[in-house]
Amino acid sequence: MPYSHDTGKYYFSRRSGEVPIAHRSEYSVERRKGIRYRMSASVLFRWSGPEDGHYQGEGVTRDMSVSGAFVLTATCPPPNSLVQMEVFLPLSDGGSKALMKADMMVLRVEHDVAGNKRSGFSAVGKGFSLRTFSERASRLVDGLIKDSEESLKGQD
Repeated sequence: MPYSHDTGKYYFSRRSGEVPIAHRSEYSVERRKGIRYRMSASVLFRWSGPEDGHYQGEGVTRDMSVSGAFVLTATCPPPNSLVQMEVFLPLSDGGSKALMKADMMVLRVEHDVAGNKRSGFSAVGKGFSLRTFSERASRLVDGLIKDSEESLKGQD
């Protein structure tokens, strides 16, 4: 998600322009720049390896923020890899989806996550770009953004 140093806001990049969705807190004790939300969404990711090898994997998010995600998968890229990530978000109407894309850096890889013999990795980047696939999905996303902006105004 693009961040504006001038305004202190994160933005969704949309065909119709940029829409602010979150403010960065200057009082955060944690190193993360955004709140992580528990969510399970399908993820496809790709990365390049040694000798120009190209790899891909799929998984589901365990949690996400505006600039990062933890992905549960059987195919983990190595730490410090640059991954191209696509997250497919189901929307509240049950039928629409939105696609979030980002280039991210793998921070860490975990094996046997929570004792479940599952693997996963944490990745961060500058943020996601958003694409909706229908006018209905665009309206749903716009409503979520508006709700987010209104809840942030109460925190100022």
